[in-house]
Amino acid sequence: PDCIDNSYEANIGDNAYYPKNGDEYSHSRGHQLPSADRTKSVADNQTTFYATNMTPQLYSLNGVKWAALENDVRNMICSDTLYVVTGAHFDGSQGVAYDNKGKGKACAVPTHYYKVLLRTKSGNSGKRVQECSANELQCIGYWVEHSGSATIQTKSVAEIEALTGFTFFANVPNAPKESKSWTY
Repeated sequence: PDCIDNSYEANIGDNAYYPKNGDEYSHSRGHQLPSADRTKSVADNQTTFYATNMTPQLYSLNGVKWAALENDVRNMICSDTLYVVTGAHFDGSQGVAYDNKGKGKACAVPTHYYKVLLRTKSGNSGKRVQECSANELQCIGYWVEHSGSATIQTKSVAEIEALTGFTFFANVPNAPKESKSWTY
């Protein structure tokens, strides 16, 4: 659907992102919510292809390391709800990529990406996370510099909150945000 006037929106439907006046793309369409996570219906899956769900992402990160992390997160699904927040971070040093073979609109390229997760430890408590004690819950965070050689770092949710300025899981006062351990 139209979110803003199309004259402002990047045209990335047929191609990915390019360097200024470039002929070969420099970045792929990095989905924040992966297409493979929304397969229950065609309509659900189509929403993952909105430009508002994509950022310019190096293929060496998007198609390899980030894809492996997304697959790992899928393996963490349980009977209880698994909360996943994915985001792109801009630290002020970001570059740009362009649509329309480098002749179009500039799109900021994130400097980092992150995922933060929350769920019950058992995975089948039958409880809402808001009803659980801290020792029944687990949180973890992943932080990655946007580069082809980047390593995905395990961090606590509290550390990622400090890096981004965001507060995650605000409605879950018992969320163990300082922890870096995770079992499934």
